[in-house]
Amino acid sequence: MNMAGKIRISVVIVLLTILVILTALTVLPRHAAAQSNSCTEAIGGCNYEFTTNGVTPSFVSAFALITNTMTVQTYSGGSPGWVTLQYNPDVNMVCSNLGSTGNWVQGAIEYYVASGYPGGPSSTGYLYFTVWVFYPCTSPPEELWVNPPPYGPSEPIPWPLASNAQWYIEYDVGSNGLISQVCEYVYLPTNGQTYSKCISIPSQYTNRWYRSNVVWAGANYTTVYFNPFGTGEFQFCSNVNLYQGSLVDNTAENSNVIYTPMYDQGTTCSMYQDFQT
Repeated sequence: MNMAGKIRISVVIVLLTILVILTALTVLPRHAAAQSNSCTEAIGGCNYEFTTNGVTPSFVSAFALITNTMTVQTYSGGSPGWVTLQYNPDVNMVCSNLGSTGNWVQGAIEYYVASGYPGGPSSTGYLYFTVWVFYPCTSPPEELWVNPPPYGPSEPIPWPLASNAQWYIEYDVGSNGLISQVCEYVYLPTNGQTYSKCISIPSQYTNRWYRSNVVWAGANYTTVYFNPFGTGEFQFCSNVNLYQGSLVDNTAENSNVIYTPMYDQGTTCSMYQDFQT
């Protein structure tokens, strides 16, 4: 093949790569919406909140360790192809508490399956680190701000719910009692890489830290149905003691993941709970 032919092939490959990336960016879920539903068991979007019992922390984090690979069976509703880890403040507290700005600050790690649909060890896809801010006290909630791109690595990465994978979301709180930033990372044992991003919250969009739950879910009102036998553990950490709070549904997305109660309450960095599919 002559040099001109090789150049044309290289240009085509580059253009196709850019097209795949732009397609993934285009379908970035518009939001992971807040809602306030009652629930009777810890399943799907309905998990126990973790709380500081009213003490203002300087940071609170949720760490997810996958102990047995989670794979997707199917999706329903909304935007299929997305798996998210969502860290959700209590909607009622955001809307009713003295000192609240009324803004709902939600950190979420989002993964879009680009190949190997619906999602498993042979899949690759795009990883996004996001913070969404809503005014949820009206119906429908008003989206106020989402962190600007780049959201995460531009290249596709392997399936991030493999055994020994780690997902992490941390809320940092300033001396004024308001959330200053959200830091997120994902570690993939399959390639040994860690991906991370810290996202500063503009002062006009922030709020206080309120008791929160953390859930595996979809995006844009999607429910994710995982295959059986996926397992893992949430570990919670703060500079102040943490406790199990109410059982609530703080997001409109869902899954069939089941959560246990929280163990080792009243500790700063030892409280945890298990989950399974």
